[in-house]
Amino acid sequence: MLGLVILVWGVWSSTIGRADGAISTSTMQEIERVNEKGPYLGIVVPNSFEMNPLLQSPSFVADLQVPYLDYFGRRFRFGKVENEEVIVVLTGLSMLNAGITTQLLLTLFKVKGVLHYGVAGNANPQLQIGDVTIPRYWAHTGLWNWQIWRWA
Repeated sequence: MLGLVILVWGVWSSTIGRADGAISTSTMQEIERVNEKGPYLGIVVPNSFEMNPLLQSPSFVADLQVPYLDYFGRRFRFGKVENEEVIVVLTGLSMLNAGITTQLLLTLFKVKGVLHYGVAGNANPQLQIGDVTIPRYWAHTGLWNWQIWRWA
């Protein structure tokens, strides 16, 4: 009886492989291969209007071996900006999309920092394109629509 239990356990355990949950084995292998070049600077961008100039800039050089990886509806683009290894990902609008995408970035890849790259609704006419700002005060506004209401 003990021999049968050991035999069944041996056959069963030899068929068990690695389990990656929601990530397919091939995607997990690709993520592991990408992470060998890490750690990366993660660059999260809200929309293509803001991302396209970065990707078209001569400062960004896409990785020739793995230029991108699609996962969970997001395209993670790999490359370099100057000499810095980066992962660029489009989040979509809203804090919820930014949070989900940033969490995926941090969970899947070796990331040493995250940079939010976008215009963030400049309300100060003294600021110019390329200025970096750090707010003294901020508020969680979700996705407000700023418009002038005209009452009839």
